[in-house]
Amino acid sequence: MSKTSYRPYVYLLLFFFCIMSLPYGASQKLRSLTVASCAPGWRSLNFLKNKTCYLMTLPFREELSPDTERLSQENLQLHSQIESVREWLLDEERLQEQIRRYQYFSQKEGDFFKRRAAELCQSLKLQLSSLPAKVIFREPATWSSSLWINLGEKDNQRLKMLLVCKNSPVVVGTSVVGVVEYVGHFQSRVRLITDASLTISVRAVRGELQNRHLLEHLDVLLYSPLDEETERTLQKLKRTLSQHSADFYLAKGELKGSSTPLWRSRSLTLKGIGFNCDFADAEGPARDLRSGERYGSSTQDHPLRLLQKGDLLVTTGLDGIFPPGFQVATVSCIKTLKEGASSYEIEALPTAINLNSLSHLVVLAPCES
Repeated sequence: MSKTSYRPYVYLLLFFFCIMSLPYGASQKLRSLTVASCAPGWRSLNFLKNKTCYLMTLPFREELSPDTERLSQENLQLHSQIESVREWLLDEERLQEQIRRYQYFSQKEGDFFKRRAAELCQSLKLQLSSLPAKVIFREPATWSSSLWINLGEKDNQRLKMLLVCKNSPVVVGTSVVGVVEYVGHFQSRVRLITDASLTISVRAVRGELQNRHLLEHLDVLLYSPLDEETERTLQKLKRTLSQHSADFYLAKGELKGSSTPLWRSRSLTLKGIGFNCDFADAEGPARDLRSGERYGSSTQDHPLRLLQKGDLLVTTGLDGIFPPGFQVATVSCIKTLKEGASSYEIEALPTAINLNSLSHLVVLAPCES
């Protein structure tokens, strides 16, 4: 009977021990190199998956002539190009709308309008100096936690400025989707807002900004093929929502994801904690947690609930990572206030509704420290 050799197992254990003992910087570089190597294979697997699905459906299709098949392929390519143009037009429309709002606020008197104008000015500057990025790899084990994009140090060298770096915000339109947490030479890793380790300082807003959020979805629909009656109805609704109205800045708190590394986890629910309005600031007075009445007010003004379903949650800038005024989520559930509690707990859904199918992103310059 031959003697069993344990040498391969010892070598394997030593290999894993060495890998686990690598310094953080070295492990990140190794991971980045692995992603760069796997990215072409990942794209090839996606192509093979789509091709396999197509071939499996062939027995259920009518036999197509070569010319019809060629036209079908060209139609798919044209459809992809049209989608890219549509996204570009939507981005242009968003920028033009923000410029119009900035001009409107700049002409108004009062501290509130000055703050909104300054906020929009900063947002426009960030968006005009931003870089578009493409998703190149997404690990199934951390699907709702992180992804990799095709920007890195090479882009900073090309631009001769530090734009893609740790803590650079990542957005889609005016909605936050994550933050850059590691930068390699050719690629970077983005931590998504659905990850439990990323915390964002937000504030509930009720009023015109909610309408602006709905307008973005309306614009997406209006750029799609519609019949005349539906288009007229949506245009009428757009004009109604475009009218200027008051904004109420209410409860402040922290928002973070609920997804932990799990195979192909698709949870989009965000958890909110510490939501209250105990202290007055430039945006509004302090209010009672339960009744919503203003503290120390001599007038009997109408109380406002600090939180209600559908409220828009926007960044405050207090976390030092995300600039103020960007959309994050909408309130979907408010937990029952416990006896003696000093704040609300909530659940919210991201305003970027395509987090599970992201392909194109925009990287903003990091906030100034």
